Amino acid sequence: MNSSAESVRCLPYPILESGSLSYDRGEYRVTALAGADGRSVTLRHEIQGAPLVDSLLREGKARYACLVSVPATGYRRLEQSDTSEQRVEWHLDVVGEPPMLRPLILAVDAIQCRLREEHGVARAWQGVQLTIPIGARLALHEYLRTNSSIHNLVVLKNDPELNDGALKVQACTEDGFYFLVTSATDVFRFLQNPSGYPNHRLSILTHIVSRCFELLERLYGNPERRETDADWTSFRSLKALAAELRAKGLPCWDEDGFDPIKVSTQLYPHKPTVGEGDE
Repeated sequence: MNSSAESVRCLPYPILESGSLSYDRGEYRVTALAGADGRSVTLRHEIQGAPLVDSLLREGKARYACLVSVPATGYRRLEQSDTSEQRVEWHLDVVGEPPMLRPLILAVDAIQCRLREEHGVARAWQGVQLTIPIGARLALHEYLRTNSSIHNLVVLKNDPELNDGALKVQACTEDGFYFLVTSATDVFRFLQNPSGYPNHRLSILTHIVSRCFELLERLYGNPERRETDADWTSFRSLKALAAELRAKGLPCWDEDGFDPIKVSTQLYPHKPTVGEGDE
């Protein structure tokens, strides 16, 4: 335990990220919803168990941010936002390929404070008189990829007219290719904040993905069975998704033996929650 405390103290300031010991119960979550145009993402930042970061955001001494980067070309840009819902956009003719995103919380003012227990920091930090410089990363999320996951093709929309628990999925091609998922208010809110039930959220998303693949098969599947003569290879997003399936050894929607349910559950397996004593 002593070595852990010393490792926390050697940092110049506490940081909220996976694996960090700076906060006892701190957590930084980010939900990403891809835009219909394939060139934007809406990020929803959420801070839990880190009152210090919360207070700095409220005081305007910190801002929500996202680093947009393309490792292959060295492209890097930092986007900032005053609100927890942040829209990040890019132009493919500038970045060259779909970028990687790294959400973070950034100090935008020099900060002087003495850390206390109510700040939520670990004991090793409590009582420390701290100077946090402008540009310090107060919270750091893992990288988010924008180029292949089918979740990035899903646009979620709330429909108060739908009965509780209901949703529908439709393919849209007006502005690139994406899936519009219209859901009842209770489902919409749950997908944004699963409140301690991540496996249930995952199962709903797997259900949605299964329907997405079913639509792809109907629209662009085997020429002998599909309902249209449309060509999916003109959509960059679908070409990237097909490449992801090939990389994982899974069949594409236009190949023999494609099974929407099997492919969706291999990509995003259900994770049943089994209580103690259950067989």
